[in-house]
Amino acid sequence: MENFFNLPSSALRLLLQISRTGNLTEAAQACGISQPAASKAIARAEAHSGLTLVRRDRRPLSLTAEGRILADYAQRQEEMARATWRALEESRAQGRGLVRIASFGASASTHILPALVAAVSRSRPMLRVEISESADQPSLQALRDGLADFAIAVEHDAPDLEMMPVARDRLVALVRQGDPLANRAMLDAATLSRCDFILTKGGSEPLVRAWFARAGHEPSVCHNIQQITSILAMVRAGMGASVIAEMAVPETHAGVAVIPLTPEQPRVICLARRQGSFASYAAELLWKVALERSKAEL
Repeated sequence: MENFFNLPSSALRLLLQISRTGNLTEAAQACGISQPAASKAIARAEAHSGLTLVRRDRRPLSLTAEGRILADYAQRQEEMARATWRALEESRAQGRGLVRIASFGASASTHILPALVAAVSRSRPMLRVEISESADQPSLQALRDGLADFAIAVEHDAPDLEMMPVARDRLVALVRQGDPLANRAMLDAATLSRCDFILTKGGSEPLVRAWFARAGHEPSVCHNIQQITSILAMVRAGMGASVIAEMAVPETHAGVAVIPLTPEQPRVICLARRQGSFASYAAELLWKVALERSKAEL
């Protein structure tokens, strides 16, 4: 079997052209070689395979059954080469491909990714973006494991990742409407440390703890909650106050007052990727679109 797969590609192309033209000279011209070189290539292929591939006793020339098998093989190679080239050209010219983004939750999925995906679709309509939503650390792990091309993450030091800022946010306090604290223009750590506290288990938890610690206080955590809707429901029910990212607050939050913190705790949200090359041209294109938006908006 190896003898057949080791046949020179020039001989396979010649056999295909002979099947089409019935003429060695025309076949040689189509392959860009001389007629003597074509004759030698066919002879070497026959010696290599141990089979007669061309019937030379009639005009126009024709192939033996074995020659036709190899010509069909060459035809399939040619069709595959054309299809492969078309796919590469579509990738280069139109950005065809799939890009996977791991999102850490409501802030990214609601306020950041829709606009980014829309911008990508306008410039590269054949580029598809697939978003998977999970908590902050699982999103970053998916990126590191190669299960995602990018992750949305809060800015932090990570030597193995490159982080591009795509949005700026801040932490805000949530208190029940009707609570005396709801009338405050701002809330500080000392005040919130005296309240029953509902701690977010999302990506903002380290920032929340750091904000309290910088003021020399610690939250009185009564509940540890992942979902924003659950936090809002518990605040509304008077079960405690909370601090979350402003972008994560739904447009409608009846019964809950949203109050700025003092001092303010900013939060930079980034599009993260692994250091090194991109997994695809489509991923590189999305990064470029995100970079242009970042320069224009931040």
